[in-house]
Amino acid sequence: MSTVVIVTGCFSYYQESKSSKIMESFKNMVPQYATVLREGQKLTLKAEEITIGDVIEVKFGDRMPADVRVIEARGFKVTPSAPLSPFLAQNLHDSF
Repeated sequence: MSTVVIVTGCFSYYQESKSSKIMESFKNMVPQYATVLREGQKLTLKAEEITIGDVIEVKFGDRMPADVRVIEARGFKVTPSAPLSPFLAQNLHDSF
């Protein structure tokens, strides 16, 4: 019985390690870019290059960090988390 538990544990660890490496490779395949208004010019920058004071243009399907302040929105919908998205999606109105 203990042999079965040990073999199952080793197999589970191996599978988890393998899937983590695959997910990390997906993350690195597609760099995240954003359209930014900086010093009056519209630029496309990597997400790591965005600084305080940049105005970000967000379109349908774009991901953005949680610390972004929304200045203007039309039909803006927020989905806080992928696993919970169908349950936590919220519509924002001009009242914010």
